[in-house]
Amino acid sequence: MLRCINFLEEPSYGTIEVDGVRVAAAEKGKEHRQLIHDIRLKTGMVFQEFNLFPHMSVLENVIEGPVTVKGMDRAKSIELAEQYLDSVGLLFKKDEYPNRLSGGQKQRVAIARALTMEPKVMLFDEPTSARDAETIGEVLSVMKALADEGMTMVVVTHEMTFARRVGDWVAVFDAERIVEHGPPAQIFDAPTTERTRDFLSHLGWTG
Repeated sequence: MLRCINFLEEPSYGTIEVDGVRVAAAEKGKEHRQLIHDIRLKTGMVFQEFNLFPHMSVLENVIEGPVTVKGMDRAKSIELAEQYLDSVGLLFKKDEYPNRLSGGQKQRVAIARALTMEPKVMLFDEPTSARDAETIGEVLSVMKALADEGMTMVVVTHEMTFARRVGDWVAVFDAERIVEHGPPAQIFDAPTTERTRDFLSHLGWTG
């Protein structure tokens, strides 16, 4: 679903709309490609495996998008990059390379990189998957701060406590279909489908 929102995967049917940009699936042509470009400018993607460029410093990684995709002035890009690196607590690492960072630091750089594009929506693909407890805490703390600041986020996660505490709306997927959706209190405290109850039980959710 995340990859369909920013058209890394082309949806088979339906429409995607982000901040007023509406794109119909499975169309072709120059106008369609332009709409996809426009919607990508409004979305920031944080991948499960960071996807940082190993040959670039932290700062170079963060400014790559604004400079090459948005055509932003390099000085302005650096100013924004330093602002967002500071917001995730990593400004002091701006001249380091990814191989000298911990997993949590790499993920926070990836978040700063997405934020520097100044998106309307942030997309997170299992940002804490297979991480240690300290790393998970670092990443979720940054995401909680973003939520508190009003950033719209779509998050794929198995961190049920985080989803319950931070989410405004929760959807449960099974075999590529939404089996239940609603406010967190409904999903976690009074699920209406057997599949959701089984899913939460399997994850050890106790409320």
